[in-house]
Amino acid sequence: MSAPFTKRDDRSNIDKALAGWGDPLPDWIQVLAEECDATSQAKVGPRLGYKGAGVVCAVINNNYPGDLARVEDAVRGALMNATVECPVDGEITKDLCIRNQKTKLATTSNRRIRLYRACRGGCQHFKYGG
Repeated sequence: MSAPFTKRDDRSNIDKALAGWGDPLPDWIQVLAEECDATSQAKVGPRLGYKGAGVVCAVINNNYPGDLARVEDAVRGALMNATVECPVDGEITKDLCIRNQKTKLATTSNRRIRLYRACRGGCQHFKYGG
C-alpha cells in the first residue's frame, strides 16, 4: 500500500511568510523569505548555521518551536550584515558570533582558547553557547 499523495506547496516563500506572519512581515522574515526565493531553503539553512531546510521552513511558516531569537540573530548576521564587537576578533557578523559561542574548547589554537574564554567570561553577546 502506497503512502497517500500530498500536494506540493508551490507558493513562494514570501507568500508562505505572509500567510504565517501576516502583513507587514518582520524585516528579518522578509529578508529570509526573499533569500529563499532567490536560492532555496536548503541553501539558506547552512548559511544560518543549521544543517538543512527544516528550521528555515518552520520559521517562514511561523511554526518554529525552537529559539526564534537565535534564528533572528543568525538571519541578521548572515543575510543582513548585522555586526557585534567581539573581544577577540573585533567587528564580526552576528551569525559568526553565534558559531563562535557554540565552539567547544579546543587547545589546538591560541585563538580558539581566547574565543572560548572571552565568550564565557562575561561577553555581553554570549547567549547561545553550551
